[in-house]
Amino acid sequence: MAGPDLTLLNWLLAAAPIALLVLAIMRLRWSAPRAGGLSWLAAAALALWVFGNSYHGVAIASAKGLSLALFVLTILWASVYMYNLVDRTGGIDAIGRAMARAASDPLTQALLIAWGFASFIQGITGFGVPVAVAAPLLMMMGFAPARAAAMVLVGHGWAVTFGSMGSSYYTIQLVTGIPGEEIGPHMALLFAPVTIASGMLVAHIHGGLRAVWRSLPLVVVVGGAMAAAMWLMADLGAPQIASSVPGLIALAAIPLGARAGLVRPERAAQAEDAPAVDAAPAAEGRRMSFHLGFMPYYLLIGLSVLSQLAPVRDAALNLSWGLDYPGFVTETGHVVAPAADYAAIRLLNHPAPLIIVSVAASMAMLALAGFWKRGAGWEAARLTYSQSLSTTVGVGTMVMMAVVMADTGLTALLAQGIAKASGPLFPFVSPFIGALGSFMTGSNTNSNVLFGVLQIETARSLGIGQVTIASMQSIGASVGSSMAPAKVLVGAALVGLAGREHVIMRLTVPYVLALVAIAGLTAIILIELVPRWTR
Repeated sequence: MAGPDLTLLNWLLAAAPIALLVLAIMRLRWSAPRAGGLSWLAAAALALWVFGNSYHGVAIASAKGLSLALFVLTILWASVYMYNLVDRTGGIDAIGRAMARAASDPLTQALLIAWGFASFIQGITGFGVPVAVAAPLLMMMGFAPARAAAMVLVGHGWAVTFGSMGSSYYTIQLVTGIPGEEIGPHMALLFAPVTIASGMLVAHIHGGLRAVWRSLPLVVVVGGAMAAAMWLMADLGAPQIASSVPGLIALAAIPLGARAGLVRPERAAQAEDAPAVDAAPAAEGRRMSFHLGFMPYYLLIGLSVLSQLAPVRDAALNLSWGLDYPGFVTETGHVVAPAADYAAIRLLNHPAPLIIVSVAASMAMLALAGFWKRGAGWEAARLTYSQSLSTTVGVGTMVMMAVVMADTGLTALLAQGIAKASGPLFPFVSPFIGALGSFMTGSNTNSNVLFGVLQIETARSLGIGQVTIASMQSIGASVGSSMAPAKVLVGAALVGLAGREHVIMRLTVPYVLALVAIAGLTAIILIELVPRWTR
């Protein structure tokens, strides 16, 4: 097999950049730029002096990393600016009041926003926008910053594969060659335990086991309905809405279920993250309505749906910006294909241009309604710069590290070693490989591209269901993307913890790994105990 030889020493060296990254952030409490810079230098040094890459190859891979980082960062800059502008004009206050009325109990609010609302946004847009929208909203309602970010990261992970109008789902289906009518419903069925468990873990982040017990009836009923809707959409051949429809169900069912008594009453003192929604009224003594405050997000959702229509997608093909990169072959035989229009920003369906259009239209509506504040645009821009500077450097260096590792064959080497060592436990390990890919690249889609074929080839050699393993790859990547440094950095920037990403990372990673383990256990049970359901 082309690429570095799989030996214990090579595998440990391949894992070194990731180990350094995790150690620097979680133990040494380094900021993202310092940790990302160290991990990128480590990956580049290994690529050059151990795994046979040239300076030319490392330079190309690093440049590709910057292109990919720009794709992500433009979304971050635009979404942070939109939030700051909406906040400065009173919109976040209006949204928070409406959400508080819909669910007055803090636990119900956490589930409604972090599990339901963020997942609905993921179904439509993705690319970090759910974190950008939901985490600040939770903060505004009185939730602690780190918990707000962690709840959203954990709560929306189940929606990533079928989110962004099914982009990651279509990727795993295409790279594996498995027909959509086979993998779609099967994967949706395997997502059910993860979907329900993610609601339980949001409750646990909020208030521990007591909160899980209080919300258990609501989470089981609503989570079951969400899982059923996901399966139904996939079975009907509409995977592009198999996350957004369950998200809509959650938005309607969580408040209704809470009013129906599915959330047990709090017997002790009020939870520490009680919402604080009695903010001062908006300009001239008037309070903005929810619909006007939410207008930028209405527009963003609507434009995102329109951007997925076939005529718009076709038009966007010629309205994009991206760079072409040459291919190369390392000394170990790892082949990197040429990349044309790499990480292209398409003007009609990339989230950043859609956010900019939404903001511009909303500014005009706010001015007409009398809620525009003089200087709000410049103030939001200055705040966005200060919030995003550290995150920008961190995302750039970490994505460069990920692409250098991928283009040197180190990422594939890691996955091969994990698969070989796991043996009969491979079904359990399979989603962890998917999670590794999304942790490294920040993308479910990229993980599916990296490891999709490797997963089904391993399944074929072990004589186990290839559809099940391909599903586990994408499920693990979906959930694992929630702990990707790039996404954590977005959350940290938005809740005011830039430079202290380790606080969110420490809180988020154990919950994400628990969800990946639940997916692995589901695969083991399915393959070992009910093999007739395995495909």
